[in-house]
Amino acid sequence: MTTLDDHAHELARLRERVDALERAVSMSPAPTAVPAAPTAVPAAPTAVPAAPTAVPAAPTDSSDVFWALNALKAQVAAPGAVLYTGSVTLPGGGAADWQYALTTEDLLARDWGRPGTTSALTALGHPVRLRLLQAIATGTVAVAELAALEGLGTTGQVYHHVNQLIAAGWVYSTARGHYGIPPERVVPLLVVILAAGGI
Repeated sequence: MTTLDDHAHELARLRERVDALERAVSMSPAPTAVPAAPTAVPAAPTAVPAAPTAVPAAPTDSSDVFWALNALKAQVAAPGAVLYTGSVTLPGGGAADWQYALTTEDLLARDWGRPGTTSALTALGHPVRLRLLQAIATGTVAVAELAALEGLGTTGQVYHHVNQLIAAGWVYSTARGHYGIPPERVVPLLVVILAAGGI
């Protein structure tokens, strides 16, 4: 006999698969993107790399605290671009190197109200979900362990919140009752938390 938890787990797995497909489609490079690792700075690039592999090296003398910003400005003409990047090894394990950039024009032209954007932000709008994400990022990955944390609720409530995070693409199931943050979402999550000003 199947239980409600079995159905919830199967639904979560299906959501993960659909979300992974949606992320793959939404994160594909824009057709106007410049090469990922240009050998020379173009005279007037129209876009920055959508998911480049090369990151400008930090200056060795540490005199330029804005080295990433200055490198971006050197590669992109006005009206500019937005770049976020990170190199992270989480305490719970797993490393993530990530960089994403869009020109200002491309970013302002996108549909900010599309379901993928609103569901991702909505999922982060609950304090219990943020605490769950922080716990998962720091190595507490089993539902039993998560439910044992103070203030997160019952096992059923934890599953409810985890399923919301799965549906939004912030969490995936690593094994039955165990969860992780997809590597491609680690840096974006940390950027959102940092940008929210709550740190």
